[in-house]
Amino acid sequence: MAARLRSLPWLRIPPSAAAFSTAPSRGCPLHAALARRGAPAAASLALYSRIRAAAPPTPFTFSLLLAALASSSSPSTSAGGALLAACLAHGQAYKCGALAHPVVTNSLLKLYCSLGLLVHARMVFDSGAALDVVSWNTMVSGYGKGGELGAAREVFARMQERNLVSWSAMVDACVRAGEFGEALRVFDRMVGEKFSLDAVVLVSVLKACAHLGAVERGRWVHRYLETEGLAWKPGNVMLGTALVDMYCKCGCMEEAWQVFDGVQSGDVVLWNAMIGGLAMNGYGERALELFQRMIQKGFRLNEVTFIVVLCACTHTGRVDEGKEIFKSMQKHGIKPQREHYGCLGDLLGRAGRVEEAEALLLDMPMEPHASQWGALMSSCRMHNDISVGERVGKRLIELEPDDGGRYVVLFNLYAINGRWEDARAIRQMMEERGAKKETGLSFIEWNGLVHEFMSGDTRHPQTGRMYALLEDMERRLQRIGYIKDTSQVIMDMDDEEDKANTLSYHSERLALAFGILNIPQGMPIRIVKNLRVCRDCHVHAKLVSKLYQREIIVRDRHRFHIFRDGMCSCNDYW
Repeated sequence: MAARLRSLPWLRIPPSAAAFSTAPSRGCPLHAALARRGAPAAASLALYSRIRAAAPPTPFTFSLLLAALASSSSPSTSAGGALLAACLAHGQAYKCGALAHPVVTNSLLKLYCSLGLLVHARMVFDSGAALDVVSWNTMVSGYGKGGELGAAREVFARMQERNLVSWSAMVDACVRAGEFGEALRVFDRMVGEKFSLDAVVLVSVLKACAHLGAVERGRWVHRYLETEGLAWKPGNVMLGTALVDMYCKCGCMEEAWQVFDGVQSGDVVLWNAMIGGLAMNGYGERALELFQRMIQKGFRLNEVTFIVVLCACTHTGRVDEGKEIFKSMQKHGIKPQREHYGCLGDLLGRAGRVEEAEALLLDMPMEPHASQWGALMSSCRMHNDISVGERVGKRLIELEPDDGGRYVVLFNLYAINGRWEDARAIRQMMEERGAKKETGLSFIEWNGLVHEFMSGDTRHPQTGRMYALLEDMERRLQRIGYIKDTSQVIMDMDDEEDKANTLSYHSERLALAFGILNIPQGMPIRIVKNLRVCRDCHVHAKLVSKLYQREIIVRDRHRFHIFRDGMCSCNDYW
């Protein structure tokens, strides 16, 4: 169908608009009806036909029609029906010469982008239709929301005129694509060009800071909000929520509480963020207390509320309480979804009840995703349950055959239990399929810059000093009884010395060495890792916190670990 549409005349340069009617039409009742949002596409097209029968359509007519079609698109609208309606409106706009007016072109671009039809939007954009800065912004935003960061970069780079919306759209595109460092670099360029900042771009920047653990950058945004008087105004709850989320994900709970308490008329999203942050940081009891306060205040709980509360139960091992909360969802008018079953399964699995967790996932009314099975597999590895782990591991490989991490976990489980033939078969399967394991990365912020490390990294200018410190650190730890746990480093090597060396230079250890070398005594060392912290690195961080008298805060894929004086906030339960 797309090939046929490319040959249609209205996807090429529009004719002159000399004969196009510009008669006023804003007082027309039919136009007023067309301006109402949410009507079915067929109804909007019928209204347009009646308007056209009464008088020649104007740019105002087409802007209303295209906006109405964009608002009518929903998950229930068939892709073919939405495309047909958009193309019919496009054809009418072309025939009437309406694409010589930027307001009509922009409405058409927004329509195609809202439908995810980025190829069609680009055809209009490149066809010679009248464009302005709004047109360029629409394409950058459309590509960003569609996950096409490269195309968004290309359009943004070609812009001769940029405004606040242009920069906001580009920062958002980077955040949506997971390029958080690039998002902050784009934002720095925006600030350097003296653009004013609004809530939209600052929320995107706070999201990037949260993912990178860039708390100093987040604090800069906080100070800016207070200086400019943007913070805590009614209607700015999204900024407060973004700040709470950022502080929680950076492990700064006192500051998160201060922001939370300062937001007026907080909504359920703000409370969810605070409960989730408490759970992630190991304050499960306080999270559950806040949940009870939420109920007492009469908030209408939503699906996310129960996800974060069940996570709080998971991090504190409260199995019975978690099961009761899960059962109470129906009382609050919420039907448990896949994510809620996954949270309950994770709670059971971490508590060692892996067979019960497996039965729950098998009996749930919808098909579990790989993420739910993956959480159970982590529990099988934690409790060394080979019987359930084998079934779950094979299922995961079927679901995600290109994810090397799925093979590695099952391989290690086989190897730990001495099932070497099965382990070799899994390794061979992984190699034959070319599956790759996700690269472990750790991030640490200092002096406004975010430093990235991977295992065995030698790219950093301080590599020599960092490796020397790690070697000295290991010698000192061995004197107090530290022995490397190489049981989880089996997949890629057979020699014990190689395994030990690999552990010595995991990404989080390199980040830790950088922190000790650069961050003054008395300041916490904050590290963000994209994967789960391994057992040996967890023991290592506890000992380092005691030996060097440093507070080490590590956020991994699942939760926070706050290491102080040889202890971890997770109580070795993660």
